[in-house]
Amino acid sequence: MKTMLSKIFGANWRSSTSGVTTVVAITTAIAIHSDPSLVAFLPDIAETYIIGIAKLVAVVSGIVFALTVKDSAVTGGTVASTAEAEERIHPHGENI
Repeated sequence: MKTMLSKIFGANWRSSTSGVTTVVAITTAIAIHSDPSLVAFLPDIAETYIIGIAKLVAVVSGIVFALTVKDSAVTGGTVASTAEAEERIHPHGENI
């Protein structure tokens, strides 16, 4: 899964996936709240649960985004995202 996400979003896949998840969850909550006909075919209690879950996912993924947006694994930190950066961090293939 990590390899697939890395191929899709690049070196900063953690912050990208949490950011996209946050946007989707917020958009879902706002859309359903603004136009209840989107979930009119469901029982009333289901609408409440869906909006609640979307808000919870938005908050949790927003927190994850805030924690990963500039951690040590993001470009410029301790993990190289290109071959040139890897050479600068570990000259001659050294792992210190």
